[in-house]
Amino acid sequence: MKHFCMFFLVCLFVICFAAGPVFCAEIIKYDFEDGDEGWKIPDWAYYQKDHKAISSEVSTDVSYSGKKSLKVIYDFPGNVWAAGIVEVEKDYDLTDYDEISVEVFLPKSGPQDLILARLILTVGIGWQFTEMRHPVILERGKWTKVSAKLESQEVPESDWKGRGPRRLYHNIGKVAKIAVRAEYDAAPPHRIGPRYEGPLYIDNLLITPKK
Repeated sequence: MKHFCMFFLVCLFVICFAAGPVFCAEIIKYDFEDGDEGWKIPDWAYYQKDHKAISSEVSTDVSYSGKKSLKVIYDFPGNVWAAGIVEVEKDYDLTDYDEISVEVFLPKSGPQDLILARLILTVGIGWQFTEMRHPVILERGKWTKVSAKLESQEVPESDWKGRGPRRLYHNIGKVAKIAVRAEYDAAPPHRIGPRYEGPLYIDNLLITPKK
């Protein structure tokens, strides 16, 4: 029996050695428990008329997990389309990852069915914007999950906009920024709403590896 066990262990060692080292991708997570972790409103956004994010800070007002989240203050006029963005700049190779998701909280004081959120990746050598094809409507007084599958192969249907060199599939190993954009979906004169000067909360951004 001892000889059999020894033989089995030797065989297992040989197989593992021959296969080479195996590296498993780990979950990438931003939960803001230790600070803003590099998330901020980009400088260029302050010079865009339709970008209405005012400030961002870590807050204990509300959280999806833990005790903290990222609080972003917006000033949406309500009578015109507007947006606000927060992002983190860090190089990522997401080749071995399957999905990206984030939780966003709209307080009860916010307008119903008018504020949306989507994820945006800045990719490639030329830092191209690649955004989610379909934003998600935020529900008042609740955490809303915003998620998208990451492209790892050429597929006819994709969760992401972009063609040719901007296609996420071609740049999945060259992600430079991750962003969350909130949008006030006004379309005058038929679709307008009340002005919203207040916060959204962002928490638990996850990038999960392939199984």
